[in-house]
Amino acid sequence: MPSEPRPLTPARLLLRQARPNRWRLVLGLLCYAGASCASMPQLWIIGKIIDEGFIGRSARDFAVWLALAAALVVIQPILWANGFRQFSTVEARNQRALVRDLTDRLNSSGAAVGARVSAGELLNLPSEDARRAARAVSDAGFFFNTLVMFAVGAALVWSIHPLLGIVIISGSMVTAVIAGPLLGRLQSRQSDYRARIGDLSAHAADIVGGLRVLRGIGGDVLFAARYRERSTGLRRKGYEVAGPSSWIHALRHSMPIVFVAVITWAGSLLAAGGEITIGGLASAFSFATIFIAISGNFIGCSQYLVAAWVAAKRIVRVLRIEPDLADDGTATGGGGELRDPESGLAVPVAGLTVVVTAETAPAAAACERLARYRDSEAEWGDRPLRAYTLKEVRSRIMLLTDEDYLFTGTLAETMRVPEAEARAAIAAACADDVASQGMDLRIDEGGRNLSGGQRQRLRLARALAAEPETLLAVEPTSAVDAHTESLIAARVAAARAGRATLVVTASPLWLAHADLAVWLVDGKVRAAGTHAELLADAAYRRLASHSVD
Repeated sequence: MPSEPRPLTPARLLLRQARPNRWRLVLGLLCYAGASCASMPQLWIIGKIIDEGFIGRSARDFAVWLALAAALVVIQPILWANGFRQFSTVEARNQRALVRDLTDRLNSSGAAVGARVSAGELLNLPSEDARRAARAVSDAGFFFNTLVMFAVGAALVWSIHPLLGIVIISGSMVTAVIAGPLLGRLQSRQSDYRARIGDLSAHAADIVGGLRVLRGIGGDVLFAARYRERSTGLRRKGYEVAGPSSWIHALRHSMPIVFVAVITWAGSLLAAGGEITIGGLASAFSFATIFIAISGNFIGCSQYLVAAWVAAKRIVRVLRIEPDLADDGTATGGGGELRDPESGLAVPVAGLTVVVTAETAPAAAACERLARYRDSEAEWGDRPLRAYTLKEVRSRIMLLTDEDYLFTGTLAETMRVPEAEARAAIAAACADDVASQGMDLRIDEGGRNLSGGQRQRLRLARALAAEPETLLAVEPTSAVDAHTESLIAARVAAARAGRATLVVTASPLWLAHADLAVWLVDGKVRAAGTHAELLADAAYRRLASHSVD
């Protein structure tokens, strides 16, 4: 039997980014290696030009070494630029792939992600974390480039004198021993810091999203105080991150200076003793100078790779969240009456059904079961709803609630249908005041630049434009006035004629157009029939007339 796939880990995530681009990465590594092999000998050639060209007074040797140095100067940037281009291309592809994977996981996991990941973390994941994780390949390539420069440089310095090579190698080992524990502490503290940033971002989003309500009840001051307290805690955590980070920065800038001092001192003693030439001393000093950059690059790349590892851990945490609904259905086509055995609610294949209830939550839960946003025993025609693929259900059954999100974009992009169809849907939802500014009207994230009533009517217009086979709408007109609600009810009933539409509301303005009225009590169907028939029950009559008062 086939083995189960191995669980996703940060290492596997980063390796998964590399596999589809392996040949491009190989080319990039070869170019980086070639650039390193072209750059470091230039410093060694300086010594040859001095010893054999100037001191040896050989015009031929001077010309040969100078020509070789000039060739390497031309070749090195070409190779390095090509290598950089390969890794930058892979980085861009990886970031796009990570954002796509996160989006697919959010779409497939439903409420499972929202229950485990804060809104602030969801905000940071596709932006900052995806950018840092995608950059891992570029940082690894640059680390390889630096490593080849170090290896070639150390070999060339060793050829000048073994003592100088020993100084460089031992110095690098000392730097690694010191930097290793600091990088470990930095990774741990960065993980906690990033988690707190997500929590604080979510808190800020909650404040902004409910600012009008908070001001109305005087809660804005309390929430601001809590935000200030959490912000102070985040600042303290930032200071903890700054500790190892500052030591690493200090190491990055101080150790290379020690390199220069030791190599220069050792080279001077060797030159004074006649063990190396004047050209060798010049090359040694040049290598000491370039090793400032090499040492700094090693530490800098390590920092970026630590940040990429932290970001990969956060991304993996989300990608490993299993969907709350199993998509194991195989059926397509078919259909028929939608039934929810738990509540007894049934949606005919055509006509307007209005669900009247004193409590919206049980009715909304029944709609979620009928739209398969929850696992249940719901049926569609002669089959269980779960027998159908989720794609089939989503394409034919739509659930409309006040929690549906309006994304940033133009009005035309929000509607996602040809303009004529969009304007017809907008007219049916009485959202003409939104469209009066043109289809190029910019909709801010969450529809923040619209009023509550405009947002609700635009959501309804978007749902009507999609023309689903079955539309389940929960309180679609709770934020509009009675006159507008009456117009919407009439227009939606006409626009949806011949298709299944269910509306959860106790408004008599909707009931006036209902083909079927369903009375729900404590989440169970008490009675069903025409609105006029149900009015014979005094309790129903009080409920249906209450929304008029």
